[in-house]
Amino acid sequence: MKIVYEMENNRTAAYDGENLIGECSYREIEGGWEANHTYVDPKYRGQRIASKLLELLVEEARKQDKRIRPVCSYVVKEFENNPNYSEISY
Repeated sequence: MKIVYEMENNRTAAYDGENLIGECSYREIEGGWEANHTYVDPKYRGQRIASKLLELLVEEARKQDKRIRPVCSYVVKEFENNPNYSEISY
């Protein structure tokens, strides 16, 4: 499995071989990104894939000096529970 940032698709994505098995997507907004969708194929759940997708999204946002507005329920929950995300949230 590999997890990659796909700037052209506005997402981080998880692949098992050539198969897309998960994503954390965003849309551009003024000053940053609005994280609006997280999905992991049910066959792959329980492997921390969603958290790895979000970690990579946050890493990329920091590199690009962007802030993230959590909208997706998963991202909202993670931002509430992880103090490491507080400085990037808005």
